Amino acid sequence: MSFTGAAGWIAALAVVLGGLRLVTAIFVLFTEDPSEAARMVLGSRTTGQAIDQGLFMIVVGVCIGVLTEISERLGAIVERNVDHN
Repeated sequence: MSFTGAAGWIAALAVVLGGLRLVTAIFVLFTEDPSEAARMVLGSRTTGQAIDQGLFMIVVGVCIGVLTEISERLGAIVERNVDHN
């Protein structure tokens, strides 16, 4: 169960960091020179690339979170079955 707990933290961290990258890229998009600001602030060639990376990180975090929930439910089912036998 320690891996399940760690995966939950990783999923939450991925969603938060992906959201921060997405929001930062959107703010950079509205600057005077978005392409230069994207290189300096985001470390990406374009703001679109940073937005894609942020969305991808959010999707990965949600997938890890779903797998964590499945792991927790299966663990509860296995414990319940072991107790009945």
